[in-house]
Amino acid sequence: MKKFNENKIIKNITRLFNFKSNFKFTDDLLLLKGIGDDSAYWKDTNYAYCTSTDSLVENVHFKLDYFSAIDIGKKSIAVNLSDIAAMGATPLGMLINLGITKKQDERWIDDFYKGVYELSNSYNSPLIGGDLVYSPHLFISVTCFGYRKLDQNSNTEIFLDRSKSNEDDILYVTGFLGDSRAGLDILNSDIYHTPYKTHEQKLIQSHIYKKPRLEVGLKLIENGITNCIDISDGLLIDSERLAVESEISININQKSLPISENLKLAFPDNYLNYALIGGEDYELLFSAPKSMNSLLLDVFEDLNIKLSQIGEIRKGQSEIFLDNELTDVKGWDHFQNQL
Repeated sequence: MKKFNENKIIKNITRLFNFKSNFKFTDDLLLLKGIGDDSAYWKDTNYAYCTSTDSLVENVHFKLDYFSAIDIGKKSIAVNLSDIAAMGATPLGMLINLGITKKQDERWIDDFYKGVYELSNSYNSPLIGGDLVYSPHLFISVTCFGYRKLDQNSNTEIFLDRSKSNEDDILYVTGFLGDSRAGLDILNSDIYHTPYKTHEQKLIQSHIYKKPRLEVGLKLIENGITNCIDISDGLLIDSERLAVESEISININQKSLPISENLKLAFPDNYLNYALIGGEDYELLFSAPKSMNSLLLDVFEDLNIKLSQIGEIRKGQSEIFLDNELTDVKGWDHFQNQL
């Protein structure tokens, strides 16, 4: 298969489906955004709604060597709810398409849906439909829906939006970066053998399951934040996506990156690389005016979630800088990182 660029494919599709000019809807229903954000969204007179879809494929996103059926069920929901979190939305429900091979039996399917139920129940996001088919490869495709009451608080934004990061904002990120990819590399490396050390086990767990930051997204929009993106493909590539949509540039200060002691212990020579381009962190990246710093620190202290200032927003043409030096953007691209 010839390698090509995922972002370019998305741009081509976006140009083809210019819904604002080509498609018409009833007067009381307004489709506000399609391709280009963590979720598409629309509104009626009382509520705004958003939807996002994600797929997980065996040997691309997970391996059955170290993912149980319950693990896969939980992760498939968590990665989709992360997109809902990045919109500042409340989960509404989900559809699941499950493609199983001849290797999966009824017990495996039951365990998968037990994992789905465990997470969907905890976030009040019921399974409302989907499909179950045979497939030559095991895959899961989930579509999640979220909502927001339009007069819920003083924030006039419909949802958090990648296009609304502003020049002179401070760039923030939640949690730690790089742990998930480090956990994956430990699982796939011949160097490591069980039993794993404690810090290795914690990195592995970060890859197996990351809690979606739904409470963070709700707090951000409640307190006047306008923009956000979840980090699924790596800090650099997702920073570039934020920069492209907002038509700004971003400078990242490497000394400010939140890096766990577990990652430093496991990879003392290249933990920065993991933090910059490691995928599947599912943390939230957003910007805010300097005047909001004290408020945000108080909000995140109440949430007991780590918040780090990692850079600043600048005028520019969607460039990404590291310590004021223009950098090549790297990260996970499905069509350039094939197994």
